[in-house]
Amino acid sequence: MTDVADLKKILGRAQVENLGIYVHVPFCRVRCRFCAFYMEGLREDRVQAFMDGLAHELRLYARTLGLRKVPVHTIYFGGGTPTTLAPRQLARILHDIRYWFAVEDDAEISIEVHPGTVSPDGLGSLRQSGFTRLSVGAQSFDRNELRGLGGRAYGAEVRQAVSWAQAAGFTNISLDLMYGFPGQSMESWQRTLDEALALSPTHLSCYAYTLEEGSPFHREMMQGKGSAPDQEFQLVLEEQAVDRLIPAGFERYEISNYCRAGYACRHNMRYWRVLPYLGLGPSAQSALGHVRFGNMADLESYADFLKRGTLPLDEVTSLSPDQVEREHMVWGLRMLSGVPVRVPVRMTATEQNAPLLQTICQLGEQGLLQVDKQERVRLTDLGMRFVDTVAVALL
Repeated sequence: MTDVADLKKILGRAQVENLGIYVHVPFCRVRCRFCAFYMEGLREDRVQAFMDGLAHELRLYARTLGLRKVPVHTIYFGGGTPTTLAPRQLARILHDIRYWFAVEDDAEISIEVHPGTVSPDGLGSLRQSGFTRLSVGAQSFDRNELRGLGGRAYGAEVRQAVSWAQAAGFTNISLDLMYGFPGQSMESWQRTLDEALALSPTHLSCYAYTLEEGSPFHREMMQGKGSAPDQEFQLVLEEQAVDRLIPAGFERYEISNYCRAGYACRHNMRYWRVLPYLGLGPSAQSALGHVRFGNMADLESYADFLKRGTLPLDEVTSLSPDQVEREHMVWGLRMLSGVPVRVPVRMTATEQNAPLLQTICQLGEQGLLQVDKQERVRLTDLGMRFVDTVAVALL
């Protein structure tokens, strides 16, 4: 098991100029059928174990890794369902992060919200304690589709939650939508897009349905009770989203994400730009310099290790310079602005031996990548359809 001192040695002299912090809150009332994230049922003793473990984890990282004075630009509470915790508990976590880390005054502080777990007073408390951005899980506005997805709030609850959030002073509100799942139609997706726009969000995430191993949908398919996503139909629905959202004033800045001017998710941009982030909570992942590490996906073990002063890590990987460069390329290509890289028209003998450069050129010949006049590599329309193929080739 890796302790903080071991992790510090692995990091070596890696410089962390600024930081994002992710907090994984593992509690849900009901698991959605598409979800495979680590989660626990909400129970008072489990919540207490999580809160205690998180307090120990914050203290260990701040004191031992030398991160206490590093400016924190973004904080993101995800899950699970963070808002299954009481507003006072969420405020306590945020207070502890501010105590142990140098959180910037203008930091983006996001929290994922299930509409069925919030109230006007609760949202007011979250805004007062310092949260600046909400990511509201809507997925669909069709009642029958929501029943099929399981665990979801109905459209009326979403509309009510957004109204309460706006009244509480939140001006940065994102909605999560999903397309291409079983039972969805073109007409219902269009209605969902229209319903979402009617709520005047500043950001929309439109995710293609995928069969995640370990999810209820995946288990059903393995039992012969379901089917894999229809990728051709998903492409049609994706184009429908572009055609509806761009004229409505949204910019598509990442494969699955759209925003109004100035409202791109700063925390998620850290992932796509491979900027340093620290993951807290069971199953949370981190990236500092050339090192990638993740916590064990077990709340009891997570809390026990931290109580003994040991990090609950089950995976630590040190990347080579070539691996770091490839990771930057893979994640960066998710952004429509692309990745800066110099690809010569005619490669020298030395450049021909650069594996990453060779791969970029091969993918370009296949029509999956293109290089613009600003020497930025981008996915082509074809490349966006086969982004996973591109990622595998680059890694």
